[in-house]
Amino acid sequence: MGQSVSAVEARQKLGEILNRVSLRREEIIIERAGKKIARLSPIESEKSRPQGKLDFRKAAGLGKEIWQDIDVDAYLRRERDEWV
Repeated sequence: MGQSVSAVEARQKLGEILNRVSLRREEIIIERAGKKIARLSPIESEKSRPQGKLDFRKAAGLGKEIWQDIDVDAYLRRERDEWV
């Protein structure tokens, strides 16, 4: 059985969780109010079966689409202001 995460954490870290499932071949269980409600697992196919090594060259640029519509400077300022 895989690692469990809360529904809130799954929403906040969806990209990271999907990378763990697809690249590391992990299974993730999503819980809401302490009850298991869903399971994320990698799709098995001839092309996606692990070959014993991770090729990090294929991971270059993963997640870049989430930053396309965000003003990065404003985002960083807001994040830094929360720590003050």
